[in-house]
Amino acid sequence: MAPIIILGSCNVDQITYCPKFPSNGETLYATSFSTFFGGKGANQAYQSSLLSPSPNYVAFIGMVGDDEHERRIRENFNDVGVDTEHLLVGKEQTGIATIQVDGNGENRILIVPGANFELKPEDVQGMKGKIKSASIMVGQLEISPETTSMGFEIAKEHGVTTVLNPAPASPLSTLPPTLLKNTDYLVPNQPELSLLSNLPTTTPSQCVIASRYLIEKHGVKNVIVTMGGSGAMLVTPTVEHHVPCPPLPLPLVDTVGAGDSFLGGMSYYISKGVEVADAMVLSNGVAGWSVGGKGG
Repeated sequence: MAPIIILGSCNVDQITYCPKFPSNGETLYATSFSTFFGGKGANQAYQSSLLSPSPNYVAFIGMVGDDEHERRIRENFNDVGVDTEHLLVGKEQTGIATIQVDGNGENRILIVPGANFELKPEDVQGMKGKIKSASIMVGQLEISPETTSMGFEIAKEHGVTTVLNPAPASPLSTLPPTLLKNTDYLVPNQPELSLLSNLPTTTPSQCVIASRYLIEKHGVKNVIVTMGGSGAMLVTPTVEHHVPCPPLPLPLVDTVGAGDSFLGGMSYYISKGVEVADAMVLSNGVAGWSVGGKGG
């Protein structure tokens, strides 16, 4: 059975590279266009499996369409040893993300969720045997929050560590009340943390206050705030610990997959028993390598 289970989205990413983002009503020539496999859940599963020692160390739970993308997505997962037994096929098309990346490596993203939103809580209930045998379960918000919440509920019933990446950013009012209570590690970036807490998160001290609010008022156990080039911060009920980013090993090209690479690294290192602060250091390094190539 797989020690890591990623419950989440699976997309095809269509990425346009341009010198700068167009303004409203403006038409610009872009420099290049590429298609990659994506979706936050799929990206995290792929990265974790790249780090893992053996095939089927990571299992992916998600849904794709009955279309030309489905076979290629399975092949892409199989190439790095991801278990796709519970990659289901729905009625809608496979999810699509259209992404713009500017000359500074910054990005803008629009998502057509497609089959991702067809994955229902009852689908996940049927996978209880798979979930209870894992050591860690990771979720995001690119599928139905109720479905993610069901996965986390099953995980906690069986002592499985849970990691929630609350992206895309969502207000707390849109989430099932049990989701955060069943979250061992909440891993938002600063805007996501601000939207969840309804508090400012521009500075490290503000991030600590917002994180402690979610811990004290909404039952989250620990928060790891990703802060771009400033690294990441661990906040617990009693500890706050900043982990700076190491120097980039390659020139910055594309930040699209950096957060997912960090999450994939964290999932793997935590599953191997690495202390969280040390896992953050190692995962910052994984994310640093990811920004040196197109598509994350």
